[in-house]
Amino acid sequence: MKKWLLSLMMILCVFSFTACGSAAGEDAAESEVTEEMEQKLLDAGVYTMQSIQSAVESGKEITIDDEVMVAGIDSWESALEDIGTVEGITGDHVEATDDGYSIYVNIDGTVHDAEAVMDVDKKMSAFTNIAVNVKYSFAELMQQAGLNTLLGMGITFAVLIILIGVISLFNLIPWFEERRRNRAAAAAAVSRSIQKEADEETSYHLPAEEEEDLSDDMALVAVIAAAIAAYEGQTTTDGFVVRSIRKSRRKRV
Repeated sequence: MKKWLLSLMMILCVFSFTACGSAAGEDAAESEVTEEMEQKLLDAGVYTMQSIQSAVESGKEITIDDEVMVAGIDSWESALEDIGTVEGITGDHVEATDDGYSIYVNIDGTVHDAEAVMDVDKKMSAFTNIAVNVKYSFAELMQQAGLNTLLGMGITFAVLIILIGVISLFNLIPWFEERRRNRAAAAAAVSRSIQKEADEETSYHLPAEEEEDLSDDMALVAVIAAAIAAYEGQTTTDGFVVRSIRKSRRKRV
């Protein structure tokens, strides 16, 4: 931990000396990169990456408040999976940008090489960005692009198949509705058939209503005979004989 903090302090000192040495010409040509300036920036970049490597390989917990440095450490740790064992760190070149300078550092690995890009502000007093990019071969890039394409197409086709399946299920709704109606109609028909059989069986077992002969009721016979004679316009009942009297089955309305 102390080694890591000491390395950071030394880097800041390098930047301070660089800024002091270039202050005289900063106003005249702020974006120009002299050979002396480039060498100092490359040395600072290489030293920074070596310090990050040492801090990560030590396995100790790193506590630092600089967000740029934290992002650089995370980028380094992610790239190590493809870099393998680091065999060397060397400076490449420096480019002037609108916001300051970009330092490019080469990283040689046993599996893949990488390139660290570190952006510095115009005053060369602090890093603004640190990123480690693994260098893949053309075949590996094409393979990754192909896998990404296949993955994207696979997900797209899977979603389309699911949508087609869901849409096809809507065609079954009328079939289920028709089946439900048929079941309801069949159940109603069975219920009516059962009710009809029950009514027939009940009516079969009920005793037949015997017709009552009221012809023996002389008073009723005399009244009916007089009513018939009056209807026929006769004064006597000699012209007809009442032989039987039965109740009417018609219901009164």
